[in-house]
Amino acid sequence: MRIARYYYQLGLTQQEIASELGIGRARVIKLLAEARERGVVTISINSPLLENLELADALAARFGLASAEVCLVQTGDEKRLAQQLARAAGERLLKRVQNNSTLSVGWGITLKELATQLPHFPTNNTSVVSLIGSLTRKSSAAIFEATTLLAERLDAECHYLAAPIVCDSRDTREVLVSQPMFQDLRTMALASELAIVSIGGLDSATIRQAGMVTDEEYESVKLAGAIGNFLGYYIDTSGAIVDHPLNQRIIGVSGDEFKQIPQRLMISGGPSKVEALRAVLAQGWMTDLVTDSQTASALLQTKDKHD
Repeated sequence: MRIARYYYQLGLTQQEIASELGIGRARVIKLLAEARERGVVTISINSPLLENLELADALAARFGLASAEVCLVQTGDEKRLAQQLARAAGERLLKRVQNNSTLSVGWGITLKELATQLPHFPTNNTSVVSLIGSLTRKSSAAIFEATTLLAERLDAECHYLAAPIVCDSRDTREVLVSQPMFQDLRTMALASELAIVSIGGLDSATIRQAGMVTDEEYESVKLAGAIGNFLGYYIDTSGAIVDHPLNQRIIGVSGDEFKQIPQRLMISGGPSKVEALRAVLAQGWMTDLVTDSQTASALLQTKDKHD
């Protein structure tokens, strides 16, 4: 079953599978043939690995989640991981999107992959609204913005928060967030029925990859106790927003504000994100989770402060 998933679902070549599992390519070919003969493989692979079901149940129990899904992924770069997580989350998302509703969306590589892979799924009277700002000086940062594309996939109205995530000063931030248009969009986002977000590890956070934070700021906020980035803000091991000048320039959403939204789906994984994921999950800020098996195992091996 594992080899079938690697080949048919994750799209690995027979040689890549052989290298990953430490077996010969001929052995891979034989096992794939056996899988077809035994009916394991039809048009699609019919069930997740049992171990992943067990991991999902354990995550839901540990963190009080309404649901958790753990997918099998091929170890590799962040881009490939994001693609595989997005593929696993797509079907779950489409089952939850309803007509006459509002969907709020975060920002980053994984969410952009989700929107990119999603098929056209027409809805009626649906809105998609940004949870956080996303404008930067670099046009290349648009590769991380998911709101517009997701709205297009759903035939939904897009409400785009035309503001930077990181302002040049605290005063600029205060001016922007005081504007009536900003307040209206923020209220709409926090009143949505469903939110879809991801999380950034300290060094892997999209906010850093997009060049919004300098090396000096990064080192400084790290020394102040930051472990990752959630909804724009750098957070510590308890999920609290780190007391640092950088966070005073952020246009983001706090975890307590975010918790107002009834359904809150986290799609994220990877070794660099385990600590930040743990902090957010332990606070009860998520209702649903899609992650990979390695991240799931790491989360379950980590003790939270209440244990």
